[in-house]
Amino acid sequence: MTRRVILFLAALMLLLVALPGATAARIVPSETLQLKQLRHAAAAKINQLKAALGEKATKEVGSLSDLFHEWTQKHGKTYDSEEEKELRLKIFADNHEFVQKHNAEYENGEHTHFVGLNHLADLTKDEFKKMLGYNAALRASRAPVDASTWEYADVTPPEEIDWVASGAVTPVKNQKQCGSCWAFSTTGAVEGVNAIKTGKLISLSEEELISCSTNGNMGCNGGLMDNGFEWIVNNRGIDTEDGWEYVAKEEKCGFFRRHHRAVAIDGFKDVPSNDEDSLMKAVSQQPVSVAIEADHQSFQLYAGGVYSAKDCGTELDHGVLLVGYGVDPKSTKHKHFWKIKNSWGPAWGEDGYIRIAKGGSGVEGQCGVAMQPSYPTKLGTTPLGEPTLFEKGEELLDKGMDFLQKLAESNGGD
Repeated sequence: MTRRVILFLAALMLLLVALPGATAARIVPSETLQLKQLRHAAAAKINQLKAALGEKATKEVGSLSDLFHEWTQKHGKTYDSEEEKELRLKIFADNHEFVQKHNAEYENGEHTHFVGLNHLADLTKDEFKKMLGYNAALRASRAPVDASTWEYADVTPPEEIDWVASGAVTPVKNQKQCGSCWAFSTTGAVEGVNAIKTGKLISLSEEELISCSTNGNMGCNGGLMDNGFEWIVNNRGIDTEDGWEYVAKEEKCGFFRRHHRAVAIDGFKDVPSNDEDSLMKAVSQQPVSVAIEADHQSFQLYAGGVYSAKDCGTELDHGVLLVGYGVDPKSTKHKHFWKIKNSWGPAWGEDGYIRIAKGGSGVEGQCGVAMQPSYPTKLGTTPLGEPTLFEKGEELLDKGMDFLQKLAESNGGD
């Protein structure tokens, strides 16, 4: 029995379930007869294949279909057509096979992390890649930071630190099908330094960044954390998440949106690249924005443990937030880890977080984590920007434009 046959059987079973529920109001008697004939033909084919392949095939097809149905119910998945549902089942089945194989190897001590069928288990490769929005090509060249003279050079970091436990990290968010990971990493770092400096943990607006930060960033099509920091500095602050909620697409950026400021920063700095010791010093002071390579099935389906993958390289494509580091005494091989906050919701990984191997992966670090780290800077008294005379004029212009638009809509667009 091959997996392809199992998939074919599962698809036929889904078809049998779906056909009786077809919209009867739109089916004429002749079409109804054809559907019945199709159902009988499909049932006969299934029985024929079951007889040929035996009881094991029947159980495996049924269990896979049942598992997929349970999974869609758990994650609230719905599809526009039976064709799409069949496609998603095939993707799910491929991922199911990968999970079983990987986790068997994990039990044998071949891996330090395990995987699972999370809410991303039905995505095509292209759909998954759209979530990876870090664009390293946008990064301007700059002089390297000297590890012997940078601001944290003399810091002696503790052996472990967790900014989540210290109250400097907001709950895990979800970027959805938008390549805005860079924006979530940016806000996370600013939220962290603001909490450390002021004692106030304020959730900030990613939507404002993807809608307004056009200084090299491209909204849902990718960007850089450094560009996000630069925009916040130039804008003299950023709005709260409640003030401008996330909708996973670019919206109009006008005065009312851009000048509701809740938190400000002074600037941003780079950590010496390819230096995990320096990165450890930086993270001991505050959460740090980092880029990693994440376009791997094992990363997409990560469910727990210390992630250490030989095929995870240095093609940086995903912006995340480094929120701590520590040691896992239960890990069979790689015990030291970096703790990372992701932006794929709390159903992914370890409640939305991933621990990746710290040290032992070359100077770039596991998945390139040490290549391009940066962090925002903030004095405890950094003032929020007040509207300038020009900005007040812009406000009046925006109000006028909004009024004219509403007037046109009320007149039916005439």
